[in-house]
Amino acid sequence: MNSRAPLAMIGPVLAFAFLAPTTAPAADDDVVTEMSASRIERIVNSFREVRNFEELDNNLYVFEVDGTKILLQNSGNTLEVATIFTGKRVTLSRLNEWNLKMKFTKAFLDKNNNIHLQHSIELTGGVTEKNVKEWLKTYVLNLKLFKIHIED
Repeated sequence: MNSRAPLAMIGPVLAFAFLAPTTAPAADDDVVTEMSASRIERIVNSFREVRNFEELDNNLYVFEVDGTKILLQNSGNTLEVATIFTGKRVTLSRLNEWNLKMKFTKAFLDKNNNIHLQHSIELTGGVTEKNVKEWLKTYVLNLKLFKIHIED
């Protein structure tokens, strides 16, 4: 199967789904070096596809996009999103193919052979909510592409 064909088709389709926040509040242009819980919740919930946003623990959140759970960790000056695929099998070679061709996400196997897809953004130099929305949008697009990649 040509693995590039599905990748070429998914981009235009996704451009109008998750990729557009439902609103653009004035706070989009405020430069910040850390994220409050309320700001994170507002940013994540601004996307139409997000379901079941909740705080699991102090600065650890979970939400779903297309039935896939995404974890978001706020570590002060860094935000990280990750998806963990349990019960799926993939070769290291297949994960390395992903890591070589994709710029912003990294994939790896943990000690239990669970597949992780991660993406981080550093806040230290200052970011706007627009930056964080673009970062999150990129992750969700890459997550959808990654799911296709590991199924091929």
